[in-house]
Amino acid sequence: MLIAQYFYKPSLWLLLLIACFHQPVNAKHIIAVAELSGLFQHTANNEEQGVYHALLTKALEDTELNKKYIIEIMPMKRAKLEFLKDRVACYAPGEDTFDGSEGMVLPKNILRSTPFNKALIKVLSNSPERIISNVGQINNDDIISIVRGVPSSRELDRIKEKAKIVIEVNSEMESLQLLLLGRVDLILAFYPDINFAYKELNIPTHLPYSNNYSPVLINDNIICHPSYKKDFEKINKKIAEYLQNGEMKILLNDYFMRS
Repeated sequence: MLIAQYFYKPSLWLLLLIACFHQPVNAKHIIAVAELSGLFQHTANNEEQGVYHALLTKALEDTELNKKYIIEIMPMKRAKLEFLKDRVACYAPGEDTFDGSEGMVLPKNILRSTPFNKALIKVLSNSPERIISNVGQINNDDIISIVRGVPSSRELDRIKEKAKIVIEVNSEMESLQLLLLGRVDLILAFYPDINFAYKELNIPTHLPYSNNYSPVLINDNIICHPSYKKDFEKINKKIAEYLQNGEMKILLNDYFMRS
């Protein structure tokens, strides 16, 4: 028994030592991206796709950084947390999605790319006679739906405060369906995300909204930690190039909101 214990303990320490040093040599850095319909998403067979995914994939391929980096789609809350804890190299769609207390703990020295697109909230109704162009047109008996977790603003808060009920849903598709079924009076819809819902529901014409009123407007970009500056600059250069030569508009297609 004493002999067995004598040989067992060194063997255990040897195994622990091997485990500590046995790390993958060619592990790729992670670009964490928030799961957003039509932008970064998983298909039914768990493949990754979306117009933003295609954009970053192309940027990595064109710079040959695809040998060093991998894009990983996660729920937005987790993707942001992974970036804040410095467990991933970069995050998209950028710093404007960090809201409230999240934004306060975002490192000040992060690297910010040129915005490659805009995202904005529109107030949609199911009636051409009702176009919302300011918060004063929100009634205190309105039932409104919005996707949970979207970035906020003081104007958006004022709309929520004035409405009778605000229903939080999981997707723009769910929100759009509620409006079409008459279960809500208005929806606070994020463009370009809602384009995916229109396509999936086979609705060719968008519901009415004011072109001149957006309670929330953010820039979509990619942010990285300073230790990845050299590679970040290559990606940023490609983003600027795609915007300048018109390739960005082709890549993002119906989701392009900068014009």
